[in-house]
Amino acid sequence: MSQAPLHAQAMDEGIGQMESEGQPKSVRREISHVGVVVEDVEEAARKLEELIGIGPFKILEPQYRDLTYQGKPGRYKVKIGLAKAGAIDIELVQILYGETLYDSFIQRNGYGLHHLGIRTDNIEQSVKEMEAKGFRVVQSGNRPGVKWAYLSTKEETGLVFELHEKKDAA
Repeated sequence: MSQAPLHAQAMDEGIGQMESEGQPKSVRREISHVGVVVEDVEEAARKLEELIGIGPFKILEPQYRDLTYQGKPGRYKVKIGLAKAGAIDIELVQILYGETLYDSFIQRNGYGLHHLGIRTDNIEQSVKEMEAKGFRVVQSGNRPGVKWAYLSTKEETGLVFELHEKKDAA
């Protein structure tokens, strides 16, 4: 009989799912991708494909709506590259214009590993739970079928968390 990975067993057993009798059930979350801020998406994708065989990358310029940055309406655009790397995706992010949370990261650290993408089945509830723990939304937006929010988790965890919820586009 094969053993399920420990994290899968915990999820199946409901660990972390029920707060207490009468309390709402917590939402399910899983790491879906690793976000890397790059200067040039096409060049970074080419290097990852050639050097370590990750790819092919799908290059997109998503048309986001309802953008926010630091609690105010946001005006920015990014280009992303997505590729499977085993069970998770690699997301390459290139700033095209506007002020974003990536700018301060680049100024402090240069280009590189930026965030963990965490898929949730209820982003509103997940954000509320994270805010109750003292974190705030730094940047957010949506596009048909996807809502996302970056949280102020860098000081506490060493990485930024991006919560996202994906549903079938209407």
